[in-house]
This record gives sequence, C-alpha cells and structure tokens, in this order.
Amino acid sequence: MCMLCVIPPNVIPSRSKLENSALNNPHGFGFAIVIPSENRIHAERTMNADTSINRFLEMRGKYPEGYAMWHARWATHGSTTIENCHPFKVGGDDQTYLAHNGILPIHEPKGDTRSDTRIFAEDLLPAIGGVPSLDNEQVVNLIEDFTSGSKVCVLTVDPRAKYQCYLIHEEKGNVDESGVWWSNDSCELERYNTWKSVKPYDFGLYVKDNEDEDDFIDCGVCDLVLPVADMENEFCPQCGSCWDCRAYVSDCLCYSGAHKAYDYRTPTTTWEKGGWGW
Repeated sequence: MCMLCVIPPNVIPSRSKLENSALNNPHGFGFAIVIPSENRIHAERTMNADTSINRFLEMRGKYPEGYAMWHARWATHGSTTIENCHPFKVGGDDQTYLAHNGILPIHEPKGDTRSDTRIFAEDLLPAIGGVPSLDNEQVVNLIEDFTSGSKVCVLTVDPRAKYQCYLIHEEKGNVDESGVWWSNDSCELERYNTWKSVKPYDFGLYVKDNEDEDDFIDCGVCDLVLPVADMENEFCPQCGSCWDCRAYVSDCLCYSGAHKAYDYRTPTTTWEKGGWGW
C-alpha cells in the first residue's frame, strides 16, 4: 500500500494522520523538505516511525516555506532496509528527490535488492532526462501511463525545472481540510478497523451498515474497491496487481501462467496541471 503525503507551503500535516499511516505501513519511513531560501532539500530516512514523525514535524516547523513530502513504506519489492526507504535522490542528485505509492512494472535484475521505486529514481527517470523531462508534456504522458495505478511525487530545487513540486496522478489521492494531499486512506484508522482473514496484513474495508465486508475486495496498491461479484480474474483491473500478493501481473507467482492470459486494461490518463500552484 504505502503512504505518500505531500504538503504545500506553509502547512504542517496532522501528527495523528502520520502516526496512523506509520501503523498501517511499517516498513520504513522518510521525508524531504524544500528550503527555497537556502536552495536545498533536507531529507532523512529511518526504520523508526517515531523518529521519522518527530524529526519531520520538527524540521517542517523550522522550514515551512516550501513543499514537503513524507513517506511510510509497505514493502513489496526489494529488501526491507533503510536503503529502500523513500524518498530517493533522482540520479544521485541531492537537488531532486522522488517518492512513490504503488507498484511499478519494473523487473529487478537477479541479485538486485533495490525496490522498484529506487530503480525508477536512480536509473529510469535519469535515463529519460531527469527532472527537466517533467516539463515536457509528452514525456509526462508516457510516465503517467508507465505509473498507472501509482502516485509519484518529485521535489526539486534544480534550476532547470519549472516547478518545485511535481505530483503525478494527483487525482488518485485525497486532499484534507488543511490542504495536505494523502495518497490513500491508510492515514485514517477508522477506515481500517476490521481485519480480513484472507490477507491478515490488510486493515479491511470501510463498509456501510447495510453492507457485508466479505462482499467487497480492495486493491492494496491502487485502492480500488470492487464488489466480489464483479471480479473477472485474479488481478486488479485498474492497476494490474495481484489481489493476494500485490505484485504486478507479470511478476505474480500466485497463479502459474495466469498472467499470460490476462488482458490488462490500462486506464486512460491525462496530464493536468492544477491544484498545487505549479
């Protein structure tokens, strides 16, 4: 699942929502804060949730004038280590950091313990031009298609970039009353108060009083909620992830050969600049 939280200038996010996100996504934490007055980005990563939240709120209070992001990881690819905690430097450049919620269709080379997002930040995005390429509408369209079902945030002080913050698939997240953008509902514990027997690491679905939770299935990657009666196969029709293991269709080993017959339908995506003062 993961939680990607993006904070606009002069806003500090709710501590309780950060704590809820950490409880629901416990595999590593990190943040990045743009400091325009010093033309730099302050970033930290840790495996300890309390350390991350306390340090983030401390540093955000000190440097509120730029964009910021905070991330709590649910490990799906790569080792569960601090090296795979978000955010990542793009191409090793400390002027630009990237964080992500979802699963990317990236094949990790044998023996490579990096996560899919880390490979995207370190290798793939730099290969197509790095952060300046995000100002090219055609390139962004390609990235939107490639990251379909995911959400990606890039913060930068690179002088070649037009904007300080790039948020891809903003429409797939939620903005709270303070203006903070959250990639999914795992920041709200009341949305995850019922455990599911099939996947004990899920926190369940929010259902109405006249509905039965067992009648629905939720995708842990893109957060699609689908009535069980509408399921056509073992993979999410929105992002192509396995309902059980959350791996992308081409990487799933749950159903031998199932991905070969699966007709993955990529959602239509659009490039929209709006809502973040870009």
